[in-house]
Amino acid sequence: MIPPRTTSRTWVLLLLLTVTVSACGGPRTKQQRQNHGEQRTDEATLLLNQAEQHVRNLDAERAAPLLAKAEELLAHPDVNLSPEAEMLHSQLAELKARLPLLGEEKIRREKAAAAERERKELEALVEKQRDLVVEAMFAVTEAVDVLEGKDVGVAQVETAREAIQRTRERLRTGKELEARSADYAASARNTERRLEQAEERVGRVRKVIDFVSGPFGDSREAPTLEKKARREKDLEARLSLYTEIRDRYRRCGTEADKLLMEVPELARGPLPMKGRPMALKAVATGCKKKAGLLQRAVVKLKKAKVKRDKARAKLEKLKAAREKARARKKR
Repeated sequence: MIPPRTTSRTWVLLLLLTVTVSACGGPRTKQQRQNHGEQRTDEATLLLNQAEQHVRNLDAERAAPLLAKAEELLAHPDVNLSPEAEMLHSQLAELKARLPLLGEEKIRREKAAAAERERKELEALVEKQRDLVVEAMFAVTEAVDVLEGKDVGVAQVETAREAIQRTRERLRTGKELEARSADYAASARNTERRLEQAEERVGRVRKVIDFVSGPFGDSREAPTLEKKARREKDLEARLSLYTEIRDRYRRCGTEADKLLMEVPELARGPLPMKGRPMALKAVATGCKKKAGLLQRAVVKLKKAKVKRDKARAKLEKLKAAREKARARKKR
């Protein structure tokens, strides 16, 4: 059996529970409804704020259930008694409207992020390639500047040409970047123009060096040959020497005129040579003048040779006649 005291306590608890249930299920005051509405709006506010953060992060899967729960909370009539109700409904509607667009926005942002990564990667590649080209072009500039000094030779010319070749190779390694970067393409075209100008300068210097070491160098040896020719007793040997000397001066004058046409600025500038500096125009004039003077000597020697050859022929003819006469007498 249940003790009497326990039974009485049980009835009291049941009575209190009955009263409480009656109170909750019965009519409520406006204040109670307002309090209840504000409680739901507070919960909805937290949910909407969390959902909004997920929407910003383009996470539709995590935002959707939060919006559904917030919509359920805001659907209760008591919520309309809260001053925040209109604002929360507006926020809910806005977030729900954005929810279907999150997929497209996520794709757009991913594409934009990928494009930005590609842009930065391209920028890094272009910067690296540009540095390599600038370094190579600096070597070209130094090598070409050396060609403006005195006593320049073939070695300096070859050094400049090798520097130009290395720079062109650098440009070729970055050819693919020209199609991807308009800025780098413009820079590469500018470098190519500078290389063409450098090549022209190197070509001009090489022509001058070839002239100085070739025709002009030969003409500078002519005075020594001329002394030898004057001492020569044999007419044919002397004629051969004077002809060679004349031809050296002629070749010097012809090549000097040709070089002047190709490089007009050499008309007054000194040639890169040891000893007394000379302008190419003066060299051309001097060589042609000397060739003219030596031509006279050659003509004289040729006439002397013809005269000598005729005398020899006459003498041989006379000798032959005498031999013939002697032979007739012996018969």
